[in-house]
This record gives sequence, structure tokens and C-alpha cells, in this order.
Amino acid sequence: MIPAERQQFIRSALDSRGMVSIVDMAGQLGVSQMTVRRDMQALEKEGYATLVSGGAQRTGRIASELPQAEKRRLQYAEKVAIARKAISMIRPGAAIYFDAGTTCLAIAEAITARSELRDSVLVVSNDFTVVSHLMHNANCRLYHTGGEVLRANKSCVGEITANVISRLNLDVAFLSASSWDAEWISTPSEPKISVKLAAAKAARRSFLVADSTKFGRLGFFNIIKLQELDGIITDAGLPQAAQVQLSRSGVNLMIVQPTSAEAPINKEEIPLL
Repeated sequence: MIPAERQQFIRSALDSRGMVSIVDMAGQLGVSQMTVRRDMQALEKEGYATLVSGGAQRTGRIASELPQAEKRRLQYAEKVAIARKAISMIRPGAAIYFDAGTTCLAIAEAITARSELRDSVLVVSNDFTVVSHLMHNANCRLYHTGGEVLRANKSCVGEITANVISRLNLDVAFLSASSWDAEWISTPSEPKISVKLAAAKAARRSFLVADSTKFGRLGFFNIIKLQELDGIITDAGLPQAAQVQLSRSGVNLMIVQPTSAEAPINKEEIPLL
């Protein structure tokens, strides 16, 4: 098999799995691990893959993020399953930070369904929709960070936002991501960097909450290494090879299983600002 054929085989494996190992590819192709590594390096130069320890993962560079209205409709069951796991990390009376995003909104919705949480927690968020939902459906103490407004995502970013967060003592921070891989949370938006870093630093515990479709995407700016977080909550769609790689690297990986019984979003239930 010539190099072009081997590389096409590896491309197909990356498309279906998201991440592949050198050992596995060498066995399937019947070539040495060094040969596979060279093929993966060629794919990395093309921008198709990113080399990681023991293998490669699919590269999906993103230049921008979808507006919130579009993201609301995507991977709803996965977000609900992630939210169920996330609220197990929250104790009554806790001070919580919710990053901007529809996964964090799903956690806020889950909180309002729990009587022991909805009126006792203190919530800080840079997301107008999260704040609006809690304002209408809970009696918890509620703070919005302020800052530069991103209309499409109904949130605030930038140094003003980060400065407010950096003055707080938080119990838990839930961080969202439009792109993450085996090492980093990344973003295509520079003003979001300082906000996420400030939240992670201000909280005793910080968790990435992101569905598996975001894995393998690459934003231009790296933000936080996964090992610096207290855990990652994602769904069972994460490729098995990625699960093994993350667990071996010491990441506290929590996999949830979405169910088909989840009700669709009632758009009238949550007022959008």
C-alpha cells in the first residue's frame, strides 16, 4: 500500500472515530509504527490531524461560534444528561459560576427543578439567558458580570467581565467550550480567554461541560489545559480512543449517557432577553 492509500485509510478512521492510535493503525495497515507516525505527520502538515501522545486526532478548526439560537437546538439530550451529572457537583448554598452557553443553560434549568437548590444557591454568570431563566424561575441570589455584550451569544466578555469574576470566591465553575481536544480547551474568540481563566482561578473546583461533538475541534487560542480542571463532563459519543487517552493523562473524565426520552425544548418556557 502506497503512502497516499495509507493516509486515506487513516483519514477515514479519523472521520469515524475522531482519534486513532499509532499501534492500532499499524496493525490494521500491516506496517511499522514509524511508518504510521510519518503518515500522521503528513496529515498534520495538511491540517487534517493533530498529533497527540500515541496517535492522532481529527482537526476541525473553527473560525467562529454559532449564535445561541442555533446552538439551543443541537445535542439537546446530551446537554440534559450533562446537566444531570453537573448538579450532583452542587451543594445547597454553593456559589456557582455559569459560563456562557446552552450547556450551562441546561444546568441552570436543572437547578430550578430542584427545590433544595433553586432558592439556596448563589449564581454568577456572564450569560443573559442563564440569568433571565433563574430570574424568572428561582429565588437564588443572582449576579450578572457585565462587560462587553456579544449580541449573537447573549453574553458578556472581555477584561471588565474577567475583573469582576476575579474578585469572587466561588465553589464551582462550569466552563463551556465550542472546541476542545485531548489537551486544551480552545476558542476562536480572544475576548473569551480572560473570562474563562478568571472563572477557573476564582473557583475551588472547575469543570468543563461540553458535548462530544465539540471534541476534536480547534480554536485559534488555547485557554486551559484539561489537567488543570477538576473534571470534564461529556457524553458517550466521545470516541473510545479519546476516552482512553484522556483517562491515561490523568483527566477526571465523566461520561454520561443521553436518553431518547428527553422532551424537546419548550421555547416559550425560557424568556430570552
